[in-house]
Amino acid sequence: SELPELIDAELPIDGSRKSVFGHSMGGHGALICALKNPGMYKSCSAFSPICNPTQCPWGEKAFTGYLGDDKEAWKEYDATELAAAYAGDKLPVLCDQGLADEFYEKKQ
Repeated sequence: SELPELIDAELPIDGSRKSVFGHSMGGHGALICALKNPGMYKSCSAFSPICNPTQCPWGEKAFTGYLGDDKEAWKEYDATELAAAYAGDKLPVLCDQGLADEFYEKKQ
């Protein structure tokens, strides 16, 4: 919460119209930030995100390294799992995945 507060205090923006976006793992980060914080963002955009890391080899390797072996704990950081459990207000989400993305081709 430190960065949003700093931005609100120091920049000439309307803090009531915050959105979040990212690319690749940053897209995944944008999705989980929006889904874990209902009402904080007006929209979320993710470009070529890893959306379901608990169900692909790359995500399994990364989550094991960062979060350990408890696969139930991984769900707290998986955008697909969070979207399925989302109970907040309607959230506009743009998720764009190009067909030439190597992770898309590998079904990851």
